[in-house]
Amino acid sequence: MESLKISILDLLIIVSYFIGVVYLGIWISKKKIKGGDDYFLAGRQMTWPYVGASLFSTNISSQQFVGQAGLAFVGGIAVGTFQMIGALSFGLLAVFFLDTYRGLKLYTSPEFFERRYNSSTRSLVSGVNVIMIMLATVSAALYAGAVVTLTLLGQSPDGTMLWTTVIILGVLTGSYTLLGGLQAVMITDFVQNILLILGGLLTLVIGITKVGGLDAIIAMQTPAGGSMWSLVHPIGHEFGWISILTGVVILGIHGHCTDQDYIQRALSARSSYHAKMGAIFAAFLKILALFICAIPGVVAAKLFADMGLQLNQDQAYVSLMIEVLPMGFLGLALAGLLAAIMSSVDSGLCAASSLITIDFIAKRDKSAMDQDKMLKYGRYTIMALLIFAILWAPFIQKFKGLFNYLMLLWSLLAPPVVVSVLAGLFYKKANSKGAVATIITGIILGLVGFIMLQRPDIFNGIISLFGADGFSVRDDFNWYFLNKFNVSFLITVACTIVMWVISEKTGQTPEELAQVEAIFEARKSKDDQMTPEETIKYQYALIALGIFWVGVLVLFSPWGIA
Repeated sequence: MESLKISILDLLIIVSYFIGVVYLGIWISKKKIKGGDDYFLAGRQMTWPYVGASLFSTNISSQQFVGQAGLAFVGGIAVGTFQMIGALSFGLLAVFFLDTYRGLKLYTSPEFFERRYNSSTRSLVSGVNVIMIMLATVSAALYAGAVVTLTLLGQSPDGTMLWTTVIILGVLTGSYTLLGGLQAVMITDFVQNILLILGGLLTLVIGITKVGGLDAIIAMQTPAGGSMWSLVHPIGHEFGWISILTGVVILGIHGHCTDQDYIQRALSARSSYHAKMGAIFAAFLKILALFICAIPGVVAAKLFADMGLQLNQDQAYVSLMIEVLPMGFLGLALAGLLAAIMSSVDSGLCAASSLITIDFIAKRDKSAMDQDKMLKYGRYTIMALLIFAILWAPFIQKFKGLFNYLMLLWSLLAPPVVVSVLAGLFYKKANSKGAVATIITGIILGLVGFIMLQRPDIFNGIISLFGADGFSVRDDFNWYFLNKFNVSFLITVACTIVMWVISEKTGQTPEELAQVEAIFEARKSKDDQMTPEETIKYQYALIALGIFWVGVLVLFSPWGIA
């Protein structure tokens, strides 16, 4: 396959798109942004289509198109379970989490930890969130975007070209985020969402036509002889049902129900109704993502097998675009893919900036909560974070695959945060000592898990020091302990035990008892209740989501086409 030579029309579409979103950010900064509330929470006036589209755009990034399509190219749509769990998690956000978050009128998700526990817990969680956002969202998206762009241009994604492309993407995306804040991010996300979905659907539909229709790709099998169309797999599979129901669900709850990226969007909604409907809308879009992220990988496998071509799995999605999309449509699809990259970068920068400004700077300088100062600090912070992300992004190529890098980070850092949030919401006896011990335990066990998964030889050596000569994690616990999602579940169990034991043994102070009551009262806040008409619409939307979710799961299972 020859290197891509982008047509003038495709290039004009892409350049026009970038100019448009940067101009929109500048316009919003001049017309709409008057203070910190406007900058970080869009004035708390966003309606559900914008909230839902921004939640989805934040979640769907180039690493999902590149990474998930690549895994589907090799082993079928099993990786699409991430989209299904993501949809489930957005539903959980609407039902169980948003009433409390909005009732407390939070600025940041870690602020919940101070209201429920203490300031030390808030600082710990805020620090973990900033690390995860910068390493697993912003830097990863810049790296993936550079790889995609250079592949389309026929250039090798390394060396000077990689650094140059990362810098260009970072500066372009950072410019409208720096100026316009969350409102610019959410409005541009809405526009980017349209391009993202249209580009993905065009690639899928035209690709299926090119390979001979649905019958041709449904007959595809994995190298092991199994169906490429099943979301349900046995225990020993990398995406086996035990790993999905334990480890991946934990990642889903962390990413969609506790992470600052997503909570910030829900807090920007003008009412509880718009926040919850936005989450449900995002859940529907997440299920749709199965069709535009994972399934194109199977289409690519069929197309390139018929052509007798071999290629790296991470090139599958981009190569499919090149092969099947005509001039003009290729520019639109590429703009959609770059939209996903920009959305992850802009959302991550805005979220991390709000965490640092509000959870760290404002705690030491109370005047920083002044609207004008908050705006100034927020912009300075975004500038510093953008520089860090640009400098770190090129080094991601040294890890064993982008998707593995992301899953590893999330699997090992999410458990203590998830346990602390769930305990804070549903376990009245949870206290600050238990929360701090849980988070510290989770971080330590995450480091141990990282060594075990990345360097099992070192882990075996450490175990042998305690008298277990001949122990091999790879041989003795191969199928379970070498699956990062199973390790994530075990860390979660350990954190849960620590939270329960410490909280039960130490008890609560009078101040903590008052905090618990405030949290549970916030859930019943009358200031932000849905009207009877809104409640009916919300309930119907939940039922429709449940039916759609189950229907898609059955379709892609042994009871359906698999």
